Amino acid sequence: MTISPIPIKLPLQEWERILRLGADGRARELEEELARAEQAIAKFEKRFGSSFAKVEETGLSAGADFEAHEAYIEWHSWEARRADLRKRLTALHSLESPHGD
Repeated sequence: MTISPIPIKLPLQEWERILRLGADGRARELEEELARAEQAIAKFEKRFGSSFAKVEETGLSAGADFEAHEAYIEWHSWEARRADLRKRLTALHSLESPHGD
């Protein structure tokens, strides 16, 4: 059995407000995730003494052990996650009202 959604008739301004509130809430969640990603990235930067871009450019040292390679893979994952979160946040922020209401 499928249930058909009942159309809710609201003025356009109400739907815009609902969308903005939902976008604001989701943006807060993504910002929290972004903060966690940035904390993780900072730990890797401290461990390797370099930015990810620099390590990508120079590679791991010749004597890097298995743990260093594993850490590099995890770091790469965090970098990709941060990029994705920033992209999503940019999209959500584009939904903000141009006149700030």
